[in-house]
Parts: sequence; C-alpha cells; structure tokens
Amino acid sequence: MKPDQLRSHKQALKTLTASPKFRQMNKSKWPKPFNRMARPRVQATDLIPVSDAHRVLFMWRDGDEITDRSFYGHLIFTSPKGDLYPLFEFHYHPSHKGVHCKLPCETTIDYRNRLLPGAPELNLESSRVFDPGVSDDRSALIVLFCRATGITISNEQNGQGDLLCKLNS
Repeated sequence: MKPDQLRSHKQALKTLTASPKFRQMNKSKWPKPFNRMARPRVQATDLIPVSDAHRVLFMWRDGDEITDRSFYGHLIFTSPKGDLYPLFEFHYHPSHKGVHCKLPCETTIDYRNRLLPGAPELNLESSRVFDPGVSDDRSALIVLFCRATGITISNEQNGQGDLLCKLNS
C-alpha cells in the first residue's frame, strides 16, 4: 500500500460511538486471521464498525504479572468482497517496547485476511505505564489508538479514555 492510500484511510470519517465490550475469544467465531489469536487468556471486542468500510478490533491478554499482559488494537478495511485488510496494528507490551504499531506501507505484500508481521514499525511515545488488565488503562490505550488512526470518539473526555456509552443524537 502506498503512503497516500494509507493517508486516505486515516482521513476517512470514522467514529467510535460506544464503549467496547471485551469477552473471552472463541476460536471458531473469528474470521481469518484473528482466529489464530484466540487463547485462554485473551479477551477481545467484536469487529466494531467505525465507518461503512472500516472496523476496529481490540484485544488484551491477561497474565499473572503486568509484564505478562498486552493490548492490541486493529484498524481494518473491509473490501466490497468482504475481505479484511489490516491497515494499522497497535501493540502495547508493558514488558518491552511500550506502544508501537505496524503498517502495510511501502510493501508489495498482499495483507488481505492476514496480519502485519513484516510491516514497518513506528514508535509511539507514551508518558506512562499502562496495565492492560485494568479497564481504565485499556480505555486510555483505545484513546491513543483512535488518535493515531483518525477515529473520533463521540464521548472522549479530557483525553483520558472515558468511553462510557453516551451516543450523540
């Protein structure tokens, strides 16, 4: 994907209007490539529409200690044929790297229905340590993800990730 194509996806009008609900992943319920991520300690949201052609998915993995936990956000383009094309993969690992992302930019690989293992990474600075096991910290990571991908949060308050369901009329 060329950088200008990726930019047009970021600039598309996208809105997250409700607080994402996490639940245990069931491998048989998820489309490729996300079905491979279902594990006993992983919870995820549904594929949440943020525009007619864009979906987001958030996941977090629990662990005994904070360093065993992680958080993931995915911005996905849904093609007219129903293929899922990952545009942005957001990771947070308290044990290493902090917040970082992967993009399918300036590569010739076809990422339809795949993840972004070989895509270039960008480092996103965060000023604090988040615990993916804490609901408020997951909300704050969702706000960071939305800012990086150009998604408006209809009920964001002070950038702290207050995502309680308050739909705009």
